Amino acid sequence: MKIVNYCDSDFEELVAFLQKNWAPKHAIYDKTLFDWQYRIHEDDNCQSLLLKENESIIGFLGNIPSEYAVNGDLVRGCGLTMWVIDEKYRTSGLGVMLLRETEKHNPVSLTLGCNLQVAPMYQRMGYSYSPSLNRYVIPLDAEGYMQLLMNKVDQVSIEEWADKVHSSLVAAISPNDNIKPEQLERLFHISISGKFSFYQYRSASFWKWRYLNSEGYRYVIFGDPLDSGVVVARIDRVYDPANEEMHGLKVLRMIELIPRSSAVWSGEDDPSFRNVIAGVLAWAKQNGCAAADFQISNNKLEHLLTLAGFRLQNPDFTPDENGLAGLFQPFRHRVSPINFVWKIKGGQGQAAPIAIDDTYFVKSDCDMDRPNIWPLPAGWNVYE
Repeated sequence: MKIVNYCDSDFEELVAFLQKNWAPKHAIYDKTLFDWQYRIHEDDNCQSLLLKENESIIGFLGNIPSEYAVNGDLVRGCGLTMWVIDEKYRTSGLGVMLLRETEKHNPVSLTLGCNLQVAPMYQRMGYSYSPSLNRYVIPLDAEGYMQLLMNKVDQVSIEEWADKVHSSLVAAISPNDNIKPEQLERLFHISISGKFSFYQYRSASFWKWRYLNSEGYRYVIFGDPLDSGVVVARIDRVYDPANEEMHGLKVLRMIELIPRSSAVWSGEDDPSFRNVIAGVLAWAKQNGCAAADFQISNNKLEHLLTLAGFRLQNPDFTPDENGLAGLFQPFRHRVSPINFVWKIKGGQGQAAPIAIDDTYFVKSDCDMDRPNIWPLPAGWNVYE
């Protein structure tokens, strides 16, 4: 029995293993998506691990390599995904062996959206745990928004909320296709550095990989990294072919909100950045979006989002007016919120604790924002 790094020639056998032991069908079995997610063809060796017995795969731990900032220092780390052991060996401790091998080579290891049954195991292994990202929601069309709620609510209250949002919108702004990844790296450093103790560092290569050259969703970037800041977003659509009224309904997913002024993270208002957010919401409304949301590990933008008309959704999807569906592809009113586990090894190899509000992680970190339905229906990655 041995642990080896995944390589290209393992792909077909790995998919067969995952189909048997994890999910018969999944978007990640598309090799283009798989290679993109795990950064297979970049300069570093692939960090994902296989467990083999007699040259046959009996375990897999997907690792997305990246740089992480920890108390001002850049260190290597891995986003953990798809932790799968052959069903014959699941009580043998082999999964823990794969995780320990990853930890041996990476000061930082983390995952978002882990199975609730697995979360206690991470905690026993010294990982910190947060049960959910903060999720903020907003209606852009009252009728469409109400379709995305599970429980019946007062229509007038949603219409009043939506009307208030509409009255605060500015002229729609268009995506900025002229932004360079080096400008985004600089903006991120200006905005975030010194404000949080733990985050995935967004270098120019990160921006190219994660957003600009994404093989999954089409991301668009609004604003100006040299002026007010930027918003990274995409349009999601409800995938529910059995429900003609719902199928294809649009929702704006705001993925990154990065103000130029770092003082925003300390509670200051920034009208110019709020105008960028308002212009993006107006663009989304023009594109037929019924709602928008944003998810983040800390609460330091809550004052700005509240002024823009967003409301906080509790992890149990309450209150009902804020209960925007949890998953759009495939459509589910209720799913487990995106939780977060992480471990940072200190100088003596011990876990270094960091408070959740001292972190910056969003929906696109780890493997949380990649397609579940693939290929997407024709035209779903095309925006006006």
